[in-house]
Amino acid sequence: MRDIFAHRIHNIDTSEIRKVFDLAAKIKNPLNLSIGQPDFPVPAAVKEAMIQALKDDKSGYTPTAGLVQLREAIAEFLAAKSGVRPAVDDVIVSTGVASILFLLFQTVVGKNDAVLLIDPYFLIYPALVKYHEARPYTIPEDFGVDQIAELRAQLRKDNVNLKLIMFASPSNPTGKILTRHQLELLSELAEEQDAIIASDEIYGAFDYEKKHISMASINAERTLTLNGFSKSHAMTGLRVGYLAAPPRYSGIVQKMVTLQQYTMVCSPHAMQWGAITALRTGIDNELALMKKRRDMVYGMLSKVTTLPFPDGAFYVYPDIPIDSAEFVTQAIERRLLLVPGYIFSTNRNAIRISYATREDILEEGAQIFCDMVAELKDTLH
Repeated sequence: MRDIFAHRIHNIDTSEIRKVFDLAAKIKNPLNLSIGQPDFPVPAAVKEAMIQALKDDKSGYTPTAGLVQLREAIAEFLAAKSGVRPAVDDVIVSTGVASILFLLFQTVVGKNDAVLLIDPYFLIYPALVKYHEARPYTIPEDFGVDQIAELRAQLRKDNVNLKLIMFASPSNPTGKILTRHQLELLSELAEEQDAIIASDEIYGAFDYEKKHISMASINAERTLTLNGFSKSHAMTGLRVGYLAAPPRYSGIVQKMVTLQQYTMVCSPHAMQWGAITALRTGIDNELALMKKRRDMVYGMLSKVTTLPFPDGAFYVYPDIPIDSAEFVTQAIERRLLLVPGYIFSTNRNAIRISYATREDILEEGAQIFCDMVAELKDTLH
C-alpha cells in the first residue's frame, strides 16, 4: 500500500497534554494538575454580551480578519498596555492563539529557516518548527549576555540568520516573566539578525508581581504581539485570539488573513462580541485567588525541590530526581495527573504542575508530589 500521508504530518505527534487530559476521563477521582485551563467561569458580563449577540442573530460570518469593532478595541487595549497602538488593519483575530501561531508559521517560516526558542518553551513552538522543517535554536530561560554571545557564535558558525524569535512571557511552563534587560537583549539580537519577534502574551493578565513588560514597548518596529481570551477570561473553548503587527509587518497580517480565508474562515461571531466586553472586564478577584494558590503550591514544593519562581501564569515547573516520563507514570498510580517536562525542554528532569484548580485538590496533589520526590531521593541515595 502506498504511503497515504504527506511527509510533513510525521513531524508532529499528539500533544502529551491532551493524552493526560484524555486519561483523566478514565481514572476515578483523579487529582488533575495537568491542564492549563482556568477553573473560574467566564465573567458574567462577557457571557451576557455573547448571549445578546446570539439573540441579535450575530451568528454569520464576520470579516475574515475579525470584527472591526473588536480589532479597534484590541488596538486600544494594546495602546494602553505598551504605548504602541497598531492600525486596525494590522490586527487579525482567529480561533485562539494556537490558530494564530499556525497562520504565522505558515506565513513566515520556511524550510531551513532559523527560529529561536527559549527553553523551556510552549510545546506548540517546537512542533511548528519541526512541521515547517525549520532549524530550531534555543537559549535557556535565565539567559543573559553570555548566552546571547554563544548563540551569535553558533549562528555565525552555521552561516545563518534568525528568521523568527518566538517566546512567551509569562512562560508556559515555568511562569517566569522575562526582565527588561532580557527583552532588550532579544531586541538587539533581532536588529542584528533582521529577525521578526513574536511575543506570546496570552498569560499577560496573570502578572502577580507586576513585572510584565510588553515586548512592543521595547521594540515596536519588529514585534508581533499575540494574545487572546482563553486564559484571562476562561474562554478556552470559545476560541478568540489575535495578533497585532507594526507597519513594517503589515504584509504578514494580510497574508495571514488570506490564509485564514481557506482555513479557519473566522473566529466564532458571537464570541468576538464577548471578547470586546472581555477587554473591558477586569479579573481582580480571579487573580487574587490564583496568587493565593501560587503561594501555597510554591511554598510546599520549594521545601523538597528546586523550581523557578513563578512570576505569572498558573504553573510551577519543579525539578524531579528521575526522568519525567517515569515520574508521570508513577504519579498516575496515585491518581495524580501531571505533565512531563520533556515536552517543554531538553531537560527531562522537571514536571509541569497547573494550579488552576480547587485548593483541596491542589493541596492533596502537591502533597503527593512532595511525598514522591522525598521517597525517590531516599531510594536514590
